[in-house]
Amino acid sequence: MQTQNNTTGAEFLSDLNVLLSTNLGVNRNVKLALKKLGEHERADQVYIVSINHDMTFTISEEWSRNGESVFPVNDEKRSFYYDRKLEQDLERDNYIYIRDINDVTNESLKNVMQAMQVHCAIFLPLYISSHLFSFLCLSRCHQEEAWTEDEIEFLVQVASVLSGALEKEVILRKLVKHHALYQDFIENRVDYILRLNRHLHISFSNKTFYSLFGESRDDIVGCRIGDLMTEMSISSSQLEGVVKHPETLLVFNTTVTSGDKVLFIEWNAYPVRLGRGHVEIHLIGHNVTCFREMENELTLLKNELQTFSETMFPMWKSIKNNILEGVEEGSDGSRSEIYQKTIAFNRLYEEFLSKIDYKFAAHAYRS
Repeated sequence: MQTQNNTTGAEFLSDLNVLLSTNLGVNRNVKLALKKLGEHERADQVYIVSINHDMTFTISEEWSRNGESVFPVNDEKRSFYYDRKLEQDLERDNYIYIRDINDVTNESLKNVMQAMQVHCAIFLPLYISSHLFSFLCLSRCHQEEAWTEDEIEFLVQVASVLSGALEKEVILRKLVKHHALYQDFIENRVDYILRLNRHLHISFSNKTFYSLFGESRDDIVGCRIGDLMTEMSISSSQLEGVVKHPETLLVFNTTVTSGDKVLFIEWNAYPVRLGRGHVEIHLIGHNVTCFREMENELTLLKNELQTFSETMFPMWKSIKNNILEGVEEGSDGSRSEIYQKTIAFNRLYEEFLSKIDYKFAAHAYRS
């Protein structure tokens, strides 16, 4: 097909591809592409109608020969104009060509097109990942010359090129979003993340971990993990062996000294196969220092209470027996007030020992 400026359709499509691939930003590129297409096709208006899930539409990008907007407010949502005949045309031809606006059966759509002084218009669907995303629309207002079949076939190819550019942008935005979520996960949602080669040398670390040893990731990349850990609850050979058991999650503990602080870290290790013969060991670590300190404090408290129990209970038992032996039964068979208080205190003391640890109470009563 020979175009109006004596370039072939293939050349125009090639130029369009180059334009949409430049680094000006997809919105800027699309605006320039619409201008180029409008001038090439002698159209007065070229715009992209974006279809929303709530059956409304917006004009996402536009170009007009007179510089005026297709609609007064560009980002305003408007109710979708449904026309059964146009829908049938779309199903049959994969585009909508309005040669005469009097053929439009939807009165609202007809009124809009009359207000825009449209003589003829063509709507070409833009598909993103095989789903209808929007329409590329061209309209002629000041001339009634219709598009030929060859020109329509060429416009279908233009719509395909534009769809590809928009799909790339959608994919890029998703990648950027997912990368941001990944970065947030490894830096803020997990305490420590390490990647090791099969010889336990560090190939990656999140900031939380490498900041324990320096200001840059380069300070620890290449180091062997055992050189950074004060203590490990497993041997290096056991950690290296995780690559042979991909279905097993290895859990182990390490101690790390950072300045004057000692950190206790619980690690979950599992192998990840990146390619043939290429295996990495991924480690996700949790800082359990506060829990370890609480366990140590609890152990210390139990030892102190056990010492207290072993020392005090025999003394109390002797006092209690002396008190009970010296208490006489009353005329009514009741015991004296001091006897009742002694029994009550003894019961509370036994409950206290059992709540600390049943072993304490058992040990005390055997003494």
